Amino acid sequence: MPKEKRGILNIVKPKTPILFTYSGDIWSSDSDDSDYKEESTSRSSQLCTVKPVTQLPQQNRNARKRKVDSRIVKKTCANTVKEISHNQWDSWGLTIPPEILLKLFKCVIADEGALPFLPRASRVCRLWHQVATDNSMWQYIDLSYGWIKKKSAVLTWLCQHRLQQVRELNLTGWKSEVNASLPDIWKHCLLLRSINLSYCKYSSEALQAIAEHCHNLCDLDLSYYESDGKFLASFKSLLKKSGKQFLCLKLAGCGVNLTSVLTAIIMFCPKLQLLDISNPKPQAGYSSINIDQFQENCTKLKIFRAANTRLSHTRSQVQSDWIGFTHLEEFSIAGKSHNDHGEFMFRFLRGSSNLNLLDIRQCSFSMDSVLFLPSHIISHLYISRCNIKELCLEQIIATWAKSLVHLDISWNVLSEDCMKQNLCTLAAEGLF
Repeated sequence: MPKEKRGILNIVKPKTPILFTYSGDIWSSDSDDSDYKEESTSRSSQLCTVKPVTQLPQQNRNARKRKVDSRIVKKTCANTVKEISHNQWDSWGLTIPPEILLKLFKCVIADEGALPFLPRASRVCRLWHQVATDNSMWQYIDLSYGWIKKKSAVLTWLCQHRLQQVRELNLTGWKSEVNASLPDIWKHCLLLRSINLSYCKYSSEALQAIAEHCHNLCDLDLSYYESDGKFLASFKSLLKKSGKQFLCLKLAGCGVNLTSVLTAIIMFCPKLQLLDISNPKPQAGYSSINIDQFQENCTKLKIFRAANTRLSHTRSQVQSDWIGFTHLEEFSIAGKSHNDHGEFMFRFLRGSSNLNLLDIRQCSFSMDSVLFLPSHIISHLYISRCNIKELCLEQIIATWAKSLVHLDISWNVLSEDCMKQNLCTLAAEGLF
């Protein structure tokens, strides 16, 4: 006989499952009751079957705990930052006077420039947006560094909404994109005083429109332009109408005949202070300039730059009582184009007693003519690759040793004794 199965307290287990027993007696089955109804087997098995509880490994439980904790921390931090931004930062932005914020922005613009500071500051809050988009903040704008996409539509929008009070505008490198926006610039930027259109491509009609709209323009940079064949006629027409107001003209990399350009400048620009005709294109050829007429009409000239420019003066008689450019401070004719024994430099600089910078690098004329210049306060002297003689160098250094700040004598064949003596002379005057 099979052995009977016994449970707790050595009690024989019943064949049919029961809930519990009492005093070893088996309770009667519920089937004996009058109101008993038999349930389905599936229902009874569902009630009796208990799914075992599977315990998660310790590593999984820790990961789940960390995940829940991180969610709580993120939610708490987000609520805290949101509360701080609403309670502190917004209140500070609303309480600071706009006049003070305007002055702070101007200090930043003076050091860092208007771009990209103003577009970024306008996104902080409503007050900053109001101050940053004020037209008075957009007076000196440089769009040459790529802070804004170089597209005509962008420039047109800026002219209509931001640049109504702009004074200086730099559009270097915009090329053909600037041509379509030039009419909007002339129309909306009525206070414009300086514009840089170097390395840009524009039509002659857009250039002529300057005289009709920009009555305050006094600084024009057309260096390395890409224009059509009507540039010379358009430029002459511009100078004829608005030449009296120009103070600075920059025409570096000019591709037309410089003789015609210089003649127009001398005739129509009496207030000219800066002229740059450096590095002309090969098709410009040799250019002649009437120095006597230039000195008579443009008496306020301060800076003249003509590096690598093949210039020659007209053979007119020199007047003994001629005053010359009395306000001239900078003179540069660096290059290999001057071989007239220094006559051009001497005639140009007669009467220029305030000359501070002299750049004659790679000039092949005799350096003895430098000693006859009227200025005794030259602080920057560039005479490299000039085949200067040792005696002439000693006389030049002795003449301007007290005022020299920068001296360039590189690529000149000089002896060691000459260099030592000149260095001692400069050291005695306190240059080092």
